[in-house]
Amino acid sequence: MIRGDDDQFGSLRLWLRDGVDVYVSPDAVVHFVFLSTRKRLRLKVTPLLIECLEWLDGSASVMELDARYEARASSLDSKHSSSFVDFIQYLYGKGILVRKDWMHHAFCPEQVERYSRQLNFFLDIEESEAAATALLKRIMDCRIALIGIGAVGSWILRELVQIGFQRFILVDPKTLEPADRTRNAIFDYRLIGEPKALVAEKFVHSQALEPETRAIQSPLDIDTNVEELIGADTDLIINTADEPYIGATSIKLSRYCVEKGLPLLVAGGFDAHLASLSEMIVPGQTPCSDCYAIHFEETLRGWKPISHPIVDRRRGFGGLPSLSAFAASAAVLKIVRLLSEKGGDVEQGRGEFLFDQYNIDSFKVGRNPECPTCGDLGKLQAHAD
Repeated sequence: MIRGDDDQFGSLRLWLRDGVDVYVSPDAVVHFVFLSTRKRLRLKVTPLLIECLEWLDGSASVMELDARYEARASSLDSKHSSSFVDFIQYLYGKGILVRKDWMHHAFCPEQVERYSRQLNFFLDIEESEAAATALLKRIMDCRIALIGIGAVGSWILRELVQIGFQRFILVDPKTLEPADRTRNAIFDYRLIGEPKALVAEKFVHSQALEPETRAIQSPLDIDTNVEELIGADTDLIINTADEPYIGATSIKLSRYCVEKGLPLLVAGGFDAHLASLSEMIVPGQTPCSDCYAIHFEETLRGWKPISHPIVDRRRGFGGLPSLSAFAASAAVLKIVRLLSEKGGDVEQGRGEFLFDQYNIDSFKVGRNPECPTCGDLGKLQAHAD
């Protein structure tokens, strides 16, 4: 029965989500299958509670359904110790049951039309209406500095905007060239010769509901003042700049991010890493770029490259838009996991999709306690613990 503080919950009209299938196994265990994520929840419940699942179409309140449950239990002339309300509250807390109009409580109709798929997916991950709503709001409010809008950076931008990100600082010194048609996700032949940063800005404004952008046509190099380049209002930096070399630009950005406490995502897609899973660097939690540099300096000690007879090799590397999109998708998913309340620990290490073997090769890299950039963060954290 519903009493006291449960009255508000009792007034809710809940329905079983479209995105959840329900199966009963031969041992009378109920299996809730989330179709977006393939996640499963298994519950051992009474036959009467299983029967009640078919009532959850949003036409009656929890209080009305509870009364129906009690009447049904009495008609069966058997004792049912299981609480209908407790069962419904549990399913509601797991995101299996929802209010039919739950999205409209937090977003306007235009936003619901645009982001309903994302919200339903986030509900699978976060397991509550409030948490799914909060995740989308964090996405919409997050200001991202995207450095490099080439083969991977452009795909990252496209996917971020489609998910709901709309606040960007777009950095690229180059112009859109005819060769970009092969891999750039926002290529438009009518804009050939225009700065990539401005092309990207036009794309964001053509797609986002409430775009807020700054386009910067300057390079990132060793002498660049990062804060002067992107501003002090950034929440996340993404590096896809492969000139002069992505290792050098990543170390520079990583040191800045460690100092400022900002996350940095180093995306793949360059020469030997066409389908990289990317690296998410979170100060105090993951290795920084200097940790990676120290790791490879040690593991590759004794290896000596032979000077290549071709000096300018920029056009000598192959690639496919599919590999660029793969690297971008892996990067974007890491960003969503970072913002999610239930995204789990940030992965530490590197991974690559190998086309010829059609599998993923990955390895772990831990934080270096002696790292000159982030080592002190670990010591301070250990001291605090």
